[in-house]
Amino acid sequence: MMKHVVSLAVLGLVTLMPVWAQSPGKVEKELVKLQSDWAAARVARDVNFLEKLYAREFRITAMNGTIVERDADIAKFASGALRPEAIADKDLKVSLYGDVAIVTGRETMRGPYQGQSIELYVLFTNVFVRRDGRWQLVTHHSTPTARN
Repeated sequence: MMKHVVSLAVLGLVTLMPVWAQSPGKVEKELVKLQSDWAAARVARDVNFLEKLYAREFRITAMNGTIVERDADIAKFASGALRPEAIADKDLKVSLYGDVAIVTGRETMRGPYQGQSIELYVLFTNVFVRRDGRWQLVTHHSTPTARN
């Protein structure tokens, strides 16, 4: 009986090792940088970056309550329908759950949209999943807010 308990304990430790392999501080920094890189990629309309970052099942719950699928979001940047001039994130908080991470914060986006120049302020929640050794964005939800 004792051998089984020890075996289960060792198996549990081996299973959790990938989570322990990186310290939380390092993973948090990696996710904060990824968030910054995502902002830069949207400003640069870097479709290749978006295609790598977005998981196949990626979807956005937009501020108006609609759901935007992965390919539709990428197409907006590729076509120039969405062309932010600047995106800035602040007050980022990262919560880690093994191979799942939730990043919350405030974002300001400025630029033309549907023929008007806008400045948009949102609170956001992003869910990332670690797959094949890299983080992928699975879902993004934003809510409009007063000036950040």
